[in-house]
Amino acid sequence: MNKTIRWAIALVSGLAMMGSGGLQANIEPSSTLEDGMEPAFSQAGFLHSLDAMAMPAGLASDEIWVSVDLKSRLVTVYRGEYVMKRIEHLAYGAGGAAPLRAKGSSMTPLGEFRVDRINRSSRFGLFFGIDYPNAEVASEALRIGKITYDEYHYIETYRARHGRAPHTTALGGLIGLHGLGSGDPDVHRRFDWTEGCVAVDNYQIRALDPWLNIGTRVVIRG
Repeated sequence: MNKTIRWAIALVSGLAMMGSGGLQANIEPSSTLEDGMEPAFSQAGFLHSLDAMAMPAGLASDEIWVSVDLKSRLVTVYRGEYVMKRIEHLAYGAGGAAPLRAKGSSMTPLGEFRVDRINRSSRFGLFFGIDYPNAEVASEALRIGKITYDEYHYIETYRARHGRAPHTTALGGLIGLHGLGSGDPDVHRRFDWTEGCVAVDNYQIRALDPWLNIGTRVVIRG
C-alpha cells in the first residue's frame, strides 16, 4: 500500500480515537526496535510530521538517509521511517534557499541529492559533499534557460567521468554538510552564514560521521 495512503488512514483513525476519548497520551515504540531508534511519527509530533516530512520515493525499509529541514533547523538521520539521530540547530546559506541556486549566490539548494565526496581534511573539520547540480537540476536549469546546452553537456560528462558534480557552471557547486572548523560558534548560532552549505557545530558533524557514506540520500527542504 502506498505510504501516503497508509499515513492518511493512520491520521483518520487517530482523529476518530481522539473524538472517542480513547487515544493514549503516548505511543510506545515497538519492543523489537533497535536501541536508539524511535518511530518517525511520535504521538506528540504526529500532525507536524505528516505536514513536514515526505519520505523519498523508492525508499528501502533499512535505507539510511538524511532529512535537512531548513525551516525547523533540524538535521535528522533516518533508517527507513525510523529516527536514528536528530540535530536541532543548523545554519545555511546567507542568500537563502532555492531549488536552482546560481554560482556566487550564497543560496542553499533545495531537493534530493546524494553524498558524492567526503573530505576529512576540510577547513570546516569534516565535509560531506552532495551532488549539486545533479541530473534533475541540470535538466530543469536547461529547460528554463539558466544554463546553456554546452554547460548541461559538461555537467553530465563530468559526473560520468568523475562520479561527482562539477562546480564551474552557472549553477555553482561544492555544496555539502559541514562543521565549523575554527569558525565562531556565536555567529553560527545567530546567523545563516554559509555560501550555500548546511553547517552544524563540530561535535554534531562528527556525530553524523558514522551514518553518512558515499551515496547516502540527502533531502533538503525549505
